[in-house]
Amino acid sequence: MEWFELVSSYEPSNPNALTTYDSIRIFFDHYRAYVIFVYLIAVYYLGFATRVRMPLLKNVLLYVLLFIGAIIFSFLDTSLPVKSAMFVAVLLLVIVKVRIKPDNKRKRGER
Repeated sequence: MEWFELVSSYEPSNPNALTTYDSIRIFFDHYRAYVIFVYLIAVYYLGFATRVRMPLLKNVLLYVLLFIGAIIFSFLDTSLPVKSAMFVAVLLLVIVKVRIKPDNKRKRGER
């Protein structure tokens, strides 16, 4: 996807001797839309999905719309910290899920 290279925002200080950090930043910068797509899927399943399974076509439509949103967010990521915000959102939702799970087990045991 050459058009993502046009919006590349990270430039290492020494391109001839890349550190591990530089390599990771370049990788995440190059595959920006895919990383944001994975974050969007994680946020959807951690925060919004119910236990009821959707039909296959609705799942396909959901993933297509999430990928379109990821492309839009990838262009916004050049000037805004979208990847960082999505990472924080995933962390907060994981913390909420971990804290709610023991409460649900306690409530079931008391009934």
